[in-house]
Amino acid sequence: MPSHRPTKKQIAIISMTTFLFITGSYLATMWSYQYSSTTEFCISCHEMVEPYEQYKASVHYSNKHGVVAECADCHFPVGSFNKWYTKITQGAKDSFMHLILDPDEIDHEKWRYAAVKKIKSESCQQCHKNLLPPELSKGGLIAHRAFLKGEVNQTCLYCHENLVHVSR
Repeated sequence: MPSHRPTKKQIAIISMTTFLFITGSYLATMWSYQYSSTTEFCISCHEMVEPYEQYKASVHYSNKHGVVAECADCHFPVGSFNKWYTKITQGAKDSFMHLILDPDEIDHEKWRYAAVKKIKSESCQQCHKNLLPPELSKGGLIAHRAFLKGEVNQTCLYCHENLVHVSR
């Protein structure tokens, strides 16, 4: 029985096709990862209209420093694996909810409290690096020192939960 060995040309075509497929898949994955992390993507669903309006009225959108926190800055955890895991699980949940919920029946307050529980202090501390600024109140200074020393088992949002997604 004769063996059919691939020719050098066939090997080159298969190798190039495999390389292009893997490279294209990687680039498409990275593009979708980046795009789905933008505020533009987050607000493209009807259920995000109210939270987006609340965000635009907050200091995380408009402040004297001109720094704007994007949705992903707060709502995705720090670390590549954690971020990917959250994007997949939360994205699947959000997509499912988008398809079955009537926009007029969304309980934004309930969703807000659920989101607050998921946001970790590490996300806040990506931007808020100096927790002991000179203008901090005495109570804030005491609370932040205890937080930094690990004396309290609370997240930043325990004290700062009404900064962004609240009606103003």
